[in-house]
Amino acid sequence: MNKNYELLCQEAVMHGPLESLFCCIGDPVIGNPTQLMMEATFRSMLFPARYLTCTVTSANVEHAIDGIKALGFSGANVTAPHKVAVIPFLDGLTESARLSGAVNCIIKQEGKYIGDNTDGKGFLTSIELIRPVAGMHVLVIGAGGAARAIITELALHGASSIAIANRTVEKAQDIIDRVGPHVKTTFTKEAFTGTYTIGAQYDLVVQATSVGLFDPGTGFDLVWEPKEEGSRIAADVVFNPVHTQFLASAEKAGATIVDGLGMLVFQGAIAVTHWTGKEANCESMRTALEEAFTI
Repeated sequence: MNKNYELLCQEAVMHGPLESLFCCIGDPVIGNPTQLMMEATFRSMLFPARYLTCTVTSANVEHAIDGIKALGFSGANVTAPHKVAVIPFLDGLTESARLSGAVNCIIKQEGKYIGDNTDGKGFLTSIELIRPVAGMHVLVIGAGGAARAIITELALHGASSIAIANRTVEKAQDIIDRVGPHVKTTFTKEAFTGTYTIGAQYDLVVQATSVGLFDPGTGFDLVWEPKEEGSRIAADVVFNPVHTQFLASAEKAGATIVDGLGMLVFQGAIAVTHWTGKEANCESMRTALEEAFTI
């Protein structure tokens, strides 16, 4: 424990102002590593704060948001299955949250609690460290919450085309109907079944499902059409294991790979900046996660 940080927390309890309060709500939340990386960056920033991981059932979502407001929490994270359910109980939404139809981050602004979606922004950051997404042709596998957030941000930042491959094409169409009218990106959809061939036309391929999470032996049956070495980026949203079957197959096909820790860390860092007005320490956040995954 950082002794300077510990002293700051003691000072806050004894003399004020009190430490800022944050939390993550979801069900289940056991195994969710957000608290570990948030507390790590708060210590590194010397920002007096407490972060709680809270199980909230679907029947108690409204009560949980009322409690966050009543207790004066400075912000919160929302995880499955409540990313949509919290929306009616918030005071407003950012553009990312409105278009994606999901909230993973709650920000306190002038006494009001605003829903944002930092998942897509965190993903965008991890990709744009390699190259800009503007003009890219993208394939996204999946049409769940993570896919919705990612597709929204890619479209808002100028992706030329996005193909959505999902077992249920109706869910893909729902994303297209929600996001399409507000952007210039061209959308297509297709069924994702059996052995799936990833075309050479894609500059970025995103595995946006939970397949492989906590299960290194699970993956899809994929065929990668040949493409120049390093000219294609493959990204996985799964963060544990860090090196998934999807990434292994993409790397073998010559793609530049991006693991799920990048998205997890950067979406958290964006939230911290919203909450505190200060830049988060991404290195401390990633280190905390890597250490936790080796326990």
